[in-house]
Amino acid sequence: MTSQDQGMNYRNIIPREFTTEIIAVDDEGRARAEQIIEIYQVLSTDPSIANMRQYLSDDYIQHSTTVPDGPEAIAMLFSSSVAQYPAEIDVHKVMVVGDWAMAHVNFRNLETTDPEDLGTAAVDLYVYAPDGKVAEHWDVLQGVPTHSANPNGMFLKIFKEA
Repeated sequence: MTSQDQGMNYRNIIPREFTTEIIAVDDEGRARAEQIIEIYQVLSTDPSIANMRQYLSDDYIQHSTTVPDGPEAIAMLFSSSVAQYPAEIDVHKVMVVGDWAMAHVNFRNLETTDPEDLGTAAVDLYVYAPDGKVAEHWDVLQGVPTHSANPNGMFLKIFKEA
């Protein structure tokens, strides 16, 4: 039996209906997690410069090597995708501790109209400025494969807490 035989076809296990898991240590963290979810909703529906300025600092620092600094760059990047494709962003998990936030997301149909698009899995890291806006962003991206060597999936939570 090959590892592919033991694995899983991703088309069958990417959850389309789910509740975003929020992990926060206090009310401020929960509010920031909700804000991160809002940012993704805006990015997939109306990523205008004005909307991005509501969430991102004017001197927003981008560590992704393909995107310039500033809220304008994010607005232009996502506006182009939203205008051409049926962009969807599934936010699976958001964790916030202090000024740091992490989101585990799946970007689907940002560059294609393929209804079978499995998307790009991302872990986005954010740091907040004192004014409550996002000041910096880092990301790690990975295309979602059609098959996995294990049945766990990239977005499912397998571990059951006692």
